[in-house]
Amino acid sequence: MSMLDNSYRYFTVTVERYERQCMEGIISHAGETPGIRYSNFLELVLQMDQIFNRMSCPKQTMEFRGFSGTEYPAPKVKECKKVCNGKLATFQIYVKFRYDASWQGDITWLEEERTEQFESILQMIQLIDEILTGRYRIKDSGKGARTCQVAVNSYDSGLLEGSVQNAFINHLEDFKGTIGLADAMVHLFEVGIGRSSSGIAPGECKIISEETWDAYRKGGRKATFVIKILYREHSTWQGVICWRETGEKQAFRSFLEMIILMASALEIGSGEKECEDRYYTDNRHKTIKEG
Repeated sequence: MSMLDNSYRYFTVTVERYERQCMEGIISHAGETPGIRYSNFLELVLQMDQIFNRMSCPKQTMEFRGFSGTEYPAPKVKECKKVCNGKLATFQIYVKFRYDASWQGDITWLEEERTEQFESILQMIQLIDEILTGRYRIKDSGKGARTCQVAVNSYDSGLLEGSVQNAFINHLEDFKGTIGLADAMVHLFEVGIGRSSSGIAPGECKIISEETWDAYRKGGRKATFVIKILYREHSTWQGVICWRETGEKQAFRSFLEMIILMASALEIGSGEKECEDRYYTDNRHKTIKEG
């Protein structure tokens, strides 16, 4: 049991901007100043996780996995002396546990005095996006896919940008930031309503278009990851992620662990280097099998 006062598990998170599902604002820990400025959701999570690790509270029950030669991403701390309510929203996040390679706790939207529980980072992301956009989605996990390719074209201090692809169902959806990536993957894995660049919904067409296939084959300018979902437990995903440029695979136990695996690979700067594509060159049969 932690000897720290329970108040140290509370964070106040202000949202100053929310454009294209990218959050910016300030983190205040247990009401203390100065606060910490964050420029995207992944940076917010990593800063909070660093504080939890320093306090050893709440205890992390699982050590995060990593690709060989990579390190856990550690963003720089950008202090902010003045902390006030956010222009768009202010959240109080209370993390009770760090089980299953994720977080569990409560999130309160202070302006509306609305509190919701979350069992994972993925669930917390969806709650925040619903509050900030007003969009609520009905899930239908029976129609979702099980595999996708995430092509990352740019990465800067936790902000990644690219596309989520599944060539077999002509699915190609752009994303920006961690919330955008989660949203695009939920479209594909849970909701089953994602649409291709040609406007064709999954399952409506079995012919791989040249545009989708070309994007799938080339992958991302920065890095490319192939993800397969095996289970859906604890309000998150478990599966296998393959770093396409190296061929290395790792199992992940949550969306949080998956995104940290990706960030750690991107931090070492795979850059614009040309890598031999050992799996996808002129081999549509394997892609159809994955689909």
